[in-house]
Amino acid sequence: MSEGASPRDGRSVLVLGDAEGLAAALVLRLQQRGVRVEVASALSDSETSAILAQGWWSAVCVVTRDDVLALRLTLLSAHLRPDLPLWVTMFDRTITRELRHVAPAVHVLSPSELVASDLAEQCVAATGKDRAGGRGRNGIRLVDGALRLLVRAGIGLLLALVFEGAITMIALHEGVIDALYFSTRSVATVAGTPGAASASAWFKVLSALDTLAALLLVAVFTAALVRRLSRPRLTTLLGRRAAPARGHVLLIGFGQVGFRLAQELRRRGIAVLGVERYPDAPCVRLARAAGIPVAIGRGDDRETLERLGIRRCAAVAAVTSTDLVNVAVGLAASDLAPGTPLVLRLGDGEVAAETDSLLHLGWICDAHKIAAETLVHGLSSAPAPPVGLG
Repeated sequence: MSEGASPRDGRSVLVLGDAEGLAAALVLRLQQRGVRVEVASALSDSETSAILAQGWWSAVCVVTRDDVLALRLTLLSAHLRPDLPLWVTMFDRTITRELRHVAPAVHVLSPSELVASDLAEQCVAATGKDRAGGRGRNGIRLVDGALRLLVRAGIGLLLALVFEGAITMIALHEGVIDALYFSTRSVATVAGTPGAASASAWFKVLSALDTLAALLLVAVFTAALVRRLSRPRLTTLLGRRAAPARGHVLLIGFGQVGFRLAQELRRRGIAVLGVERYPDAPCVRLARAAGIPVAIGRGDDRETLERLGIRRCAAVAAVTSTDLVNVAVGLAASDLAPGTPLVLRLGDGEVAAETDSLLHLGWICDAHKIAAETLVHGLSSAPAPPVGLG
């Protein structure tokens, strides 16, 4: 737990919440500046209170991806040590607003927004244009399996109806309206066409085959519709959540950073298509309300990337929370579409350096470095309280 803090004169920072990731990057940068740091993670309220009561802290920093835990530790710290500068990482904007109301002295930082802003700049630079155009110029791509099957079965039914109408007009000399009416009833197996019994043999054969095909298509259409309605509909055929076909940013990983990046790119008028492996991920639910299309699948899978239009997208941004997955996405993308610009989010400085020097995959964003340096700057500029308080 301890990272060198001691009750001596000088700046000492207490880091609450996580011990890895951003917290580890923050500790490293504070120690490089000669600041004493102690990390307290996975502690009970009483244990946390005992550490906060120690009088030599100059600041407290709450660093965690769990907003509920961040809120609890923030309220506990602000209550027990109102004399200390308090910095908190938070994702949810509603909680952030409420927290600022009840504790105005708390400094709230959103690492996901910081990183997303930096990533968005690189995506815009990679696409070579400030605005990628509206939905009409990006086309529509069917990325959901149920929706794709539904549309194909629907088109098949329409073709069966047109075919039945055409042969009815030819064989039975019906008008367009009557042919459409009788053909619809025939395809739907409600009733046969009047006079069909005395029609030519070729008409009966073709009409029978068309009806059988229509029966199969109705079964497929119904199954696809049930499947579509029984699961969250993350992409649509029309509207804001229609998946773009070309000129978009393919955003692999729809966590906190991915969601904020999608919002920022959409704000700049750039079409995006998110990809998330887990359909129950928290930000997938937020994407539906925000009108952002999301496909479910593995971003490092070649077939998935092909289906999502990697050869026609403007850029690929791999922003999952796992560095090696992002590297794998970059390797797969560079193999499938060598000329497509890549933007990778990496949180481990060593992985970022190795990837940059050995693989040359594209532009690399060290997410933890960006957020940690912002926190260090804020902590360094905050006045230190007198030693011995608390």
